[in-house]
Amino acid sequence: MKLLKSTFLLFLLAFSAFSFAQQLPLLSNYYINPYLSNPALAGSKGSNVFLLHRNPFSGGQNNSETFLGTVDGLIQNGTAGYGAMVYNDKVNLINKTGALGTYSYKMAFSNKSIFSLGVSFGWEQNRILLDRVKEPITAELVLANSATQSTVFDANLGAAYQIKGLNIGLATYQLFNNNAIEAKEGYTDKYNYRYSRHIMGTASYRIVAKSESIFIDPIIQVKAGKGLAPQTSIMTMANFKNKIWAGAGYRQHYGVDFMAGVLLANKLTLGYSYGMATGTVANNTPTAHEIIVGLKLINTKVNKDTDNDGVPDIYDREPNTITGCAVDKQGVSADTDQDRIPNCIDKQNNTPFGAPIDTQGIALDTDNDGVIDMYDRQPNTIPNCIVDNFGVAADGDKDEVPDCIDKELTTHWAAKVDADGISIDTDKDGVPDVLDKESETPHWQHSGQQPNPNASKCIVDANGITKDTDADGVPDCSDAELLTPKGAKVNRKGISLKKQEDIIPEKSSDSDGDGISDELDLEPNTPIGASVDQWGRSPQVNSDPATVHRIDIAEIEDNSNQWDYYVIVGVFRYYNNLKNYQKYLLKTYDESTQVLVTDQSYYYVWTRQITTKADAQAEVSRLTTARLKDYIVGNPWLWREPKKK
Repeated sequence: MKLLKSTFLLFLLAFSAFSFAQQLPLLSNYYINPYLSNPALAGSKGSNVFLLHRNPFSGGQNNSETFLGTVDGLIQNGTAGYGAMVYNDKVNLINKTGALGTYSYKMAFSNKSIFSLGVSFGWEQNRILLDRVKEPITAELVLANSATQSTVFDANLGAAYQIKGLNIGLATYQLFNNNAIEAKEGYTDKYNYRYSRHIMGTASYRIVAKSESIFIDPIIQVKAGKGLAPQTSIMTMANFKNKIWAGAGYRQHYGVDFMAGVLLANKLTLGYSYGMATGTVANNTPTAHEIIVGLKLINTKVNKDTDNDGVPDIYDREPNTITGCAVDKQGVSADTDQDRIPNCIDKQNNTPFGAPIDTQGIALDTDNDGVIDMYDRQPNTIPNCIVDNFGVAADGDKDEVPDCIDKELTTHWAAKVDADGISIDTDKDGVPDVLDKESETPHWQHSGQQPNPNASKCIVDANGITKDTDADGVPDCSDAELLTPKGAKVNRKGISLKKQEDIIPEKSSDSDGDGISDELDLEPNTPIGASVDQWGRSPQVNSDPATVHRIDIAEIEDNSNQWDYYVIVGVFRYYNNLKNYQKYLLKTYDESTQVLVTDQSYYYVWTRQITTKADAQAEVSRLTTARLKDYIVGNPWLWREPKKK
């Protein structure tokens, strides 16, 4: 019995020395299915299903046999891969059965290289194959009968880098370093069998012998594990259009492999490998035959290009490019002005950087003033206003009312204005408040205590101060006593409070005898007996001049010796308005215009004197046409005055 135990122990040790290097299946067809060599390469050739069987097709205790099936593919537009594998591997007396799932993540770089990371997690069951024990006294196989069957979880990790024709990968297998099988009843420390962590590196380079036709693929693979000598394999494959391939390789500590394969109808892959042991290993290792069958899944593509822009999805940073747009090497549509609207649909390719745009790439101009919102300091400009480079409407007098709606273009810079840009004139004396030193000029017809809203008929100077002839503090327009003695106290109506006998009359002349002294008389030649106002004006003059002087063409006397006739083109109540008219409307026209000023401070602009009805009709017709060009303020009409002697 002791001799039998020792014999079986020596057998296990010899088996372990050989099988330690065999803990990972000896496979040759990772050229066809890269997923077999590194979990990071899951999906690297699209979506495929593979079945592989490696068998010496001869009996023997030391023979290895492997069967596995894999499925892998791409997800997330090619930036990730998935994989799954089921396998059964027999090496000497050990049988491993398991399944694992894989996830790989792929990072594409601008030089069209890919770095991949992959991880596999799985379950594995290990057991001793008692039917492979070839001893005459089976009942005394103590170690074999007392060995346990174990189930463990394990993981594999991998990384790979691909650039042009170069592929480099590094993977670690049996990461958890599990004890797979051990003997019971005191033999654990001496007779256990451990699966060691393995590292496997693979490198290949595609040599283009003839463009798009013939390729040469040299491959080198190195396996290493704790306490094991590294095993290196070298392989060279010749490939024709990725449809037919053949090659051979050498595997250290094993022998040589011969491989060939074919792709049928771009769907079905068939591959065969013939492994032949050489040297001292040949005594214990039979020839191996490895067959692989693969099927490319429907609608899968390694270099899928969803938007058909010529850049595969895995490299494409813009996988939904608009059809027909030009793209760069990273699949990004050309966008000259960087407004995120591709040039192919951008109707404004020079949009300033950062400017808000519409769906056609045109910079927004909310108020349509020709200045985009990005630069527009006045984004709600009134339509049709002239603006500067910053979108601010022209405002010549700086009154904050744009010229396009301003009815008083020469407003004083400090004046308050109404919505039409007209200076506020509270007392309506014709002098804006900003210049008015007497902002509450009274009405000339009013002498009471309540202010009158219309003070337009008070005579004021340029400072808005009403005329006060007797300097009694009561303006002439409301003074009931225009010649109050100097220094006399007056009431609110301007009437002296002194006794009449105390008043010393001042000398004054009255040429027309209308009761108004010449220094106060605005009409010193009033007809005798005519009633006048406090300024000596007759009712005819005091009324609206137009009612006295305005006539029709029919009233004209041709070549009259009594009357002078004029064609009036404008009537202005305020002098400032007259000046604006002359400045902005007449300066570009070659017209001989003059101004008639009435005693009521009305300004009548006329063109030329006429002598006949025909002249009058022609001039009125001409000016009516000119009015269409904004030349005339109002409709032209006729004016008559007595001839000057």
